[in-house]
Amino acid sequence: MSKYLFWKNASDCLVFSMHHVPADDYMQICQALSEAMHLVPCSSLVSDGLGEVCFQEYRRGEQTVGLEWDIWSGFMVTASSTESEPLVQEVADWLSKSEWK
Repeated sequence: MSKYLFWKNASDCLVFSMHHVPADDYMQICQALSEAMHLVPCSSLVSDGLGEVCFQEYRRGEQTVGLEWDIWSGFMVTASSTESEPLVQEVADWLSKSEWK
């Protein structure tokens, strides 16, 4: 399995996955992305409390993405709409050059 994967979810929106990222890195990645990409949280952090799933939505201008982690897919960046897909691609490019590559 590739470390990186682009795919479409059930809502036909672009998702970028990094399967090798551990749950412990979730908050650090979100903080780094927020600073580097000028993303602003626009929802509360949601977690199942068991360390299996967590996610939060971030906005830049009119584009919104979910920064997510789960035990099946690792760290994911999910477009909230097709209009937000370019932001997913920008974030993926940044991540592929980051310490989490």
